[in-house]
Amino acid sequence: MYHLNITEAFKKYTKKHSLQKNINQEDLIKTLDTLTEQLKPSFLKSVTGIFSSKKPKGFYLYGDVGAGKTMIVNFFLEYLNHSRVLKTHFNKFMVDIHNKLHKLKNESNPLPKIVKTFKKDFDIIFFDEFQITNIADAMILGKLLEQFFSNNIFIITTSNAKPDDLYLGGLQRDQFLPYIENIKANTLVYSLNSGKDYRELYLNKQNRFFIVKDPQTKKNFNQVLFNVLSGKQFATKEIEIKGRKLIIDNYVSGIAKFNFKDLCFQTYGSEDYIEICKITKIFFIENIPNFTDELINEQYRFINLIDIIYDNQLSLVATATVPINQITSSVKLAKVFQRTLSRLGELTRSN
Repeated sequence: MYHLNITEAFKKYTKKHSLQKNINQEDLIKTLDTLTEQLKPSFLKSVTGIFSSKKPKGFYLYGDVGAGKTMIVNFFLEYLNHSRVLKTHFNKFMVDIHNKLHKLKNESNPLPKIVKTFKKDFDIIFFDEFQITNIADAMILGKLLEQFFSNNIFIITTSNAKPDDLYLGGLQRDQFLPYIENIKANTLVYSLNSGKDYRELYLNKQNRFFIVKDPQTKKNFNQVLFNVLSGKQFATKEIEIKGRKLIIDNYVSGIAKFNFKDLCFQTYGSEDYIEICKITKIFFIENIPNFTDELINEQYRFINLIDIIYDNQLSLVATATVPINQITSSVKLAKVFQRTLSRLGELTRSN
């Protein structure tokens, strides 16, 4: 994309993905422009390159959920077109690090060796959803970052927390404070707080109910999902409800994708749906069926679920084999189901 400057390239990118114009994001692009020369492949290899004393060794981007952090970084890395980039969800990365440490458990100082294996393949590492939840990870991460910086690996992170708020209130946090100062000293820290969730603004302009009859309709559904994810990848999410474990197979950053059977063929009640809604802002629900007397229990659960999604003013994208007003009902629930269909239509209608 180097035939365009980064501002022009971003305008083309937002138009391609039907994204709303956003001044805060455009200001961020101007800041990223200061890093483009520094992070060009040829520059990274130069003797005087990235790690002169005046140049940042990383970029730390924090802000509200849905502000577009991951989308912007993915655009930036696409613009750079650098071949030696690792993009990874932070939690997945830490699991990988723990596995590597276990294999090297007999070595007295394994982290430098681990970092050198990364250096063989990568000049830039992008951590999405950067967060710290325990002191063990905090200490490992602090030492890792020191090694990354000293080995000329540029670190890009997105986080909901500014550096000073990392591991806030955590056990033995004082031990991690020097590493926070190291992050602040070595990275360019930028706040992207828009006060708006641009995933939801995008959804408001889209049809969010799809009648699945042909491959093109499925492609349209997947395109909406792709745009809302903005480069994020689903992972498994576990919720504990009064000692019970509820598993969401496809979840990331307030977005959850379900097959109808995942939600309504299980013995879930209101409490389960309420807990799911506490962590989910955008639901993708596929394959809503025609209801019959044989599916009355599943229909009860679906009515309950839609009410909770509606009452919490969450976003919904859904698929079925027929239009909303043609979804059939069991005899017993036919009357109350009319309200559910009305709410389903309201939840999935473009504004």
